[in-house]
Amino acid sequence: MSARTALAAGVAAAALISVTQSPVSFAAPASSRHQTPTPQQSPPPHHLAMRTNHVSYAEAAENENSDQDPRTNPGTNYQAPKLCSSYYGQRPAKKVPDAFGGRNPDAVCGYTPEQLRYADGVTQSRESGAGVTVAIVDAYASPTMLADANRYAMNHGERLLAPPQFREVTPPTYRHTTDGVCETPSSWAEEEALDVEAVHAMAPQADIVYVAAASCDDTDLLAALQKVVDQHLASIVTNSWGGVPHSVYGDEDPATTAAFSALFQRGGQQGISFLFASGDCGAADPSTECATDSARPQTEYPAQDPWVTAVGGTSLAIGPFGAYGGEVGWGDRRSVLAPGGKAWAPAAGAGQWRFGGGGGTSEDVPQPTYQAGVVPDALSTKLMTAAKTAAHPMRVVPDVALAADPMTGFLIGVTAKQPNGRTEYGEGQIGGTSLASPLFAGLLADAEQGVGHPFGFLNPALYAKAASGAFNDVTPTSFPATDLDATDLDTTDLDAPKPPATVVDLGRDSAGVRQARLYQLGDDGLLRTGVGFDTVTGLGSPSLSFLRSWR
Repeated sequence: MSARTALAAGVAAAALISVTQSPVSFAAPASSRHQTPTPQQSPPPHHLAMRTNHVSYAEAAENENSDQDPRTNPGTNYQAPKLCSSYYGQRPAKKVPDAFGGRNPDAVCGYTPEQLRYADGVTQSRESGAGVTVAIVDAYASPTMLADANRYAMNHGERLLAPPQFREVTPPTYRHTTDGVCETPSSWAEEEALDVEAVHAMAPQADIVYVAAASCDDTDLLAALQKVVDQHLASIVTNSWGGVPHSVYGDEDPATTAAFSALFQRGGQQGISFLFASGDCGAADPSTECATDSARPQTEYPAQDPWVTAVGGTSLAIGPFGAYGGEVGWGDRRSVLAPGGKAWAPAAGAGQWRFGGGGGTSEDVPQPTYQAGVVPDALSTKLMTAAKTAAHPMRVVPDVALAADPMTGFLIGVTAKQPNGRTEYGEGQIGGTSLASPLFAGLLADAEQGVGHPFGFLNPALYAKAASGAFNDVTPTSFPATDLDATDLDTTDLDAPKPPATVVDLGRDSAGVRQARLYQLGDDGLLRTGVGFDTVTGLGSPSLSFLRSWR
């Protein structure tokens, strides 16, 4: 394969730069049993600077203990571990200590479109998204997007994204490109590449329209979404951004969130489905590194809006030939190879919590009718705030979940600044619920092709499928035990006590010292997976029967 990338981006989690909002007043769809709770006193409202929800390998492998960064292979544009696997469990990590009572696999190099399509049942369905248009809304726009997408497609034997199949709608000018309010346009360009290539991976014949906002400011993103609805640019809209509505800077302006919600409702009634990444920092707990700007544990906005579908994350095991192996809810703890290379620090199981899929019970949004009877009261009344218990059931997110863990992430191609200092095309692995949302958008495009009409407001139909077999129930034991003495996944021992884990082996640095990371998978901090609906994966991940269930 030709050049792959050193993706220069840190975690874009639920913590925000300049956030805002008084407790939100939402017109929830037929609020199930009760009214919106009485608002608490809050700081004056402000505007929310939205952030991307992707996590690159560069952030995941961050090396705090060395002045030499061993993450990239010198002379190449490939961001990845020194040793990695083409599928989960292919390679045992032989050069590092065992953990959790045994040897663990090397991390995957990045799943390809072909692997993801087969694991999610797209290949078997013979659907391709033909005749369906998916809109992607982000801030700014990459000048090399179409060229990058087609170079990536050629490198991986995929269908090219022909110019009539892809177009961009851009504003006349951009704002906040250098003042620190927003992530840099280059970081958003990486987000655009992830979104476009993930949608195209799952729905190779779907049309894609990229709608650029003038900045990350919530009002600019609202204006971009308004274009999609007013001009009916697409039947599915994927959004890989969001923020905490209650930050240390204040609370988000309720007038703005009301405007968002009204737009989502109107779009849904016009046959448009809105998807939002649920976040990359679990419950946005301020005690974690990725949520220092969060005022308290909470759910992200707009993902918590009752008129959108919140897409959470999983760690996905794909076996040989693209076979679906299993999943756990996305949440990673990290340990570093200790000096001497004989132990992990902290010890396995006590690693630093790094990131995980966003979710939890909203303190702002009452329970919509579609969640009643599916979401347990024990979840819908259990707040993450000091109040702890809600007087009435509230909205719980996410609604569904797909692959998001950067340790089992997706390989993308993008033009970016490389380790050699030049700006050029390269490839690398990436994750986050920013991956899960466009993957689900592509899957929905396939489903819309199959039925021949758009779905519009999606959630009632999703929740009606809760017990239909359309979703994999993601639990702590739904990840396959890996037999590293063989070359396949052992799915016969799903109750094995060994926690799922993977190793990022970065090889030796310039001083000859091996650098490696151990990631324990399936720990999403304050959030937990369990049998049935949960706060990490919602209804679960789309099963091999998902596409068939719409016919």
